[in-house]
Amino acid sequence: MGKKQCRKAGNSKNQSASTPPKERSSSPAMEQSWTENDFDELREESFSRSKFSELKEELHAQRKETKNLEKRMDEWITRIINAKKTIKEQIEMKTMTRELRDKCTSFSNRIDQLEERVSVTEDQMNEMKREEKCREKRVKRNEQSLQEICDYVKRPNLRLIGVPENDGENGTKLENTLQDIIQENNVPNIVR
Repeated sequence: MGKKQCRKAGNSKNQSASTPPKERSSSPAMEQSWTENDFDELREESFSRSKFSELKEELHAQRKETKNLEKRMDEWITRIINAKKTIKEQIEMKTMTRELRDKCTSFSNRIDQLEERVSVTEDQMNEMKREEKCREKRVKRNEQSLQEICDYVKRPNLRLIGVPENDGENGTKLENTLQDIIQENNVPNIVR
């Protein structure tokens, strides 16, 4: 075997053991780990320096594109995380809104009950006022009736000085004397 044939045989072994140049990673560590043997392999496979530099530029471009994609992916992940947080906050706010609505409904029901109680109490107070007025009217009417009864029961107790009191027949004399006094003073409204 000649020198070139040995290299080709060795290269075929190296290629099977390592990844081909096109399939290699574009990471900087891999680029730096390339050795002279790798460059020899590239030359042997009919790569010229210009093609190698083109490949290197392409690898740099792909690496930049990968970094840009990674940045965009990070941005999307950040957006997704923020969206999840926002959704969680909105769910919490929705729950709080439901709780507040329930509390407001409860307060509204309590207010309605209180208004009903106040209305019933006002009705009772108005009824009590009417009863009090009726009671006052009855009291006044009863006082008037009592006064009339007292006035009727009380007899005139007049004492005439100089007129002797006599029982029996003389009692009519007293009445006659009073009749005379009433007529003398012209008091026609006093009649008994």
